[in-house]
Order: sequence, then C-alpha cells, then structure tokens
Amino acid sequence: AEIKHGRVAMAGFVGYCLQSNGVSFPWNLQAPVFGAGTAGLDTISFADIAAAGGPADQWDALPTLAKVQILLGVGFLEMWGETSVALELDGQKHYVRGGKPGYYPKFGDRFPHPVPLNLWDPFGFTKNMSEERKEKALIAEVNNGRLAM
Repeated sequence: AEIKHGRVAMAGFVGYCLQSNGVSFPWNLQAPVFGAGTAGLDTISFADIAAAGGPADQWDALPTLAKVQILLGVGFLEMWGETSVALELDGQKHYVRGGKPGYYPKFGDRFPHPVPLNLWDPFGFTKNMSEERKEKALIAEVNNGRLAM
C-alpha cells in the first residue's frame, strides 16, 4: 500500500506544482457539441479554471460533472488495481495474499474500448532492467513517495 500511495502522492505533488504555476491544457474543458443536444452548455476552458486561483480554488471552479468524472475515474483505477480477477489474468496475486507489492494489472484487450497504454510503465522502460537495478529503483521510488506524502 505504501508504494501505491507514494505514487499517488508524487503525482499529486507534481500536479499541485503545475496548477500553482498556471500550467493548463490549451483546449476547452466543456463546450457545446454540434448536434449533441448541448446547445445551452457554456464554454469553459482549462485556462478559465486555472484563472480561479490556487489548486483548491480550481477544484471549486470545476463543474460538478467534471468532479464526478474524476472521482469515478479514480474509483475505477482503484477497483481494477485491487480486483483479484484482474491480477490473476496477469498471473499475479493481491499483495496482501503474497503477491508483488506495487504491481498494477495490465489493461490490454480486456475492455470493449481499446486502451493502448498500461498505467504502470506504459512504454516498457523497465522490462530490460536487471532485478538488482529494479530493486534499487524501487527503494528510490519508496523514498520519493515518502517525501511526497
């Protein structure tokens, strides 16, 4: 659990730093879509959200449906990472039942919608690392996660 929570804390720290410095995506968060029954929808850009102030103010400025989408997305990722069925498809067990701590199951072709990249190591940078190098990198990751927490 420490590895997972450390990864979330590190991602949150980077996101907080980016948001605090006004970095945002250059497109719209929501806008009317032609022919989709959204004619009365206001256009809101990510820059509009960034202009609200700090990260806490930006969260308050998000539309409620955007917050719900974020929470559902995080909930899905948590469910997928903790589900024994998903882990068993990769030949793994849950970490409290003797599995590998920090392992996140692959998405692959297990969903009706294609998911081309996995959440953990999407570009395969660690597949050619030696076990000794992976262990050293894991220690560094745990220490950085503790610092972020």
